[in-house]
Amino acid sequence: MNISRWVDDRLAALDVAGWRPNPARALAQLRQREQARRRRRAGFLWGTLAAAASGMALLMLSAPQACATPNGCAEHVWRTVFPKHEAAAPAPFVAVEPQPVAVAPEPVRIAQAPKPQLLPKSATMRPPAANFKEQGSPTATVTIEIYTDYECPSCAMLYRDFVPTLMAEYVRTGKVKLLHRDFPLPQHQHSRLAARYANAAGRLGYYDAAVEQIFKTQDKWSGTGDVDAQLVAVLPPGVMQKVREMVKNDATLDATVEADLAMVQTDKVNQTPTLVVVSKGKRQPIAGAPQWNLFRSYLDKLLEP
Repeated sequence: MNISRWVDDRLAALDVAGWRPNPARALAQLRQREQARRRRRAGFLWGTLAAAASGMALLMLSAPQACATPNGCAEHVWRTVFPKHEAAAPAPFVAVEPQPVAVAPEPVRIAQAPKPQLLPKSATMRPPAANFKEQGSPTATVTIEIYTDYECPSCAMLYRDFVPTLMAEYVRTGKVKLLHRDFPLPQHQHSRLAARYANAAGRLGYYDAAVEQIFKTQDKWSGTGDVDAQLVAVLPPGVMQKVREMVKNDATLDATVEADLAMVQTDKVNQTPTLVVVSKGKRQPIAGAPQWNLFRSYLDKLLEP
């Protein structure tokens, strides 16, 4: 396709024969249009002024007294046209003499006494019974006596895993009475000392807390015999001081230990831990830590009416 020829043909088709530009005619038409626009604008302005004058005349006729003066008429027009602005007009400024500000005296701070330190839940006091080593209902038909040595690892496991469940399901429910018996073995040189600390705490009503803490921290004191350092964490300071004095000076603390050793011979106990189940006048020793589900079935059988 020839592009140049196509363009020439299009231009030739647009050409009108005999047409010539006329500048004078075009200028005359522009002048006519400008004069018409000015006439329309003047008419709009005169119409607006006429309407404003008519409105002013009506306002003056409706309130001749308000328009007696130029300012009064202007205020009347403003209030009529813009009634909301009249209500919002600012109040006149009145100078107020500053008044001295009274400064309140600083309150006196009263020092508060420090809050008492809360003891662990296990350290709550239990009123001493006739025998602080006993727990449970005195009318329970079944009694479980536990022979332990405070340095015996198996005894510590028994008090960690077995005794809490026994307490929750049978002792605190009144079904079984529990009795702790001390059986310090000859090869454990600090076991008797630990028993003295536990018994001293028992006389002051903190036997459960002391026994639990001694078994719980067995690996920390068994090598050195420093039972004192472990009980400080669970016994109140005043109680701890009395325990120290009793361990050092009270020769009667070993009385319960000697009584328990006499029962060792009666029950023929030769290891720790050993449980002796007492029911209907019979004493049944169970060596070692029994399996809980089997022991539970055994107890339930004994407790049947």
